[in-house]
Amino acid sequence: MLKTPKFWQSKGMLSTLLFPLAKIYQWVSYQDLQNKAKKAQKLPKPTIVIGNINVGGTGKTPATITITKALQDRGIKVGILSRGFGRKIQMLHIATAKSTALEMGDEPYLIYQKTQAPMAIDASRYEAGMALLKAHPEIECFICDDALQHRQLVRDIEIIVVGKQGFGNERIFPAGPLREPLSRLEKADYILSNGANIELLQKVTTTPIISLHSELLAPVNLISGIQKPFTEFKKIPFTAIAGIAHPENFYNMLRDKGLEFTVCSFPDHHQYAEADFSPIKTAILMTEKDATKCQDLKRDNLWAVALENKICSKFIDTLVMNIHDQNSIHSKSTKSIESSIF
Repeated sequence: MLKTPKFWQSKGMLSTLLFPLAKIYQWVSYQDLQNKAKKAQKLPKPTIVIGNINVGGTGKTPATITITKALQDRGIKVGILSRGFGRKIQMLHIATAKSTALEMGDEPYLIYQKTQAPMAIDASRYEAGMALLKAHPEIECFICDDALQHRQLVRDIEIIVVGKQGFGNERIFPAGPLREPLSRLEKADYILSNGANIELLQKVTTTPIISLHSELLAPVNLISGIQKPFTEFKKIPFTAIAGIAHPENFYNMLRDKGLEFTVCSFPDHHQYAEADFSPIKTAILMTEKDATKCQDLKRDNLWAVALENKICSKFIDTLVMNIHDQNSIHSKSTKSIESSIF
């Protein structure tokens, strides 16, 4: 995964030199997305797409978990579709209790562990959706994680997640951090702010903005399952590690707890091995995403720090109504087709 370069934060010389390449990338990408959209397939259940316009992470996985659990709390049967970035097995995979992060990818694995929602992983989300619906006919809607640019699938609701890093110099890759221009925000149904500057968002889009509030939960030991409060880690030296797109977000949340520590960052989606931790002699605190790839490591001082997210209940109510409405329309359409056949 590409590490975010510092020059993406300003319209300096290097960014300006890359600007012509960015225009070419934007044109090629737009044509590709348009061609794929013309061939898009529609799943027989309402489909919610969650994604971003940034290169790198903005909190799509926590957003997917939070929305899925909120819909489940309302009684909605949710199915999750993912491409499984970084997984070792590329064939269609339907998640089970025995599935591993290597089979699913670290982010889908975490989503499944946190929600227990039926999940299918495949390069074709349409094929994944149809297979999952066959296995779980009770599904009422699909949520597609990191699928904004997956235009082969028709979407009923689009949610764009914007993180704390915002949009940098607001230029397209490789001159800046954007996959698509800021104008893309206007085409979405909702913008989900994951710590983003709300005032800035309101200046660049009229799309409804929903806030996702995050809080770190007490660290849990990967071997014993024991949970300790953050105050215990004020008494000992420890190292915070993160193999995510923007590790500083995690480190800053730990600092907000009044903690002091050493940091050790790895590339996004890094596959951990014992050798990665052998130079570290202190206890280690890590994100839940990192912890999914450390379950088999035989070290007793690894601690996972989970995120608890809260989202506006009225927003979830709106999604529930949309899901019910879409299912009602589909049901009437199906009955109309059946009556015309018979």
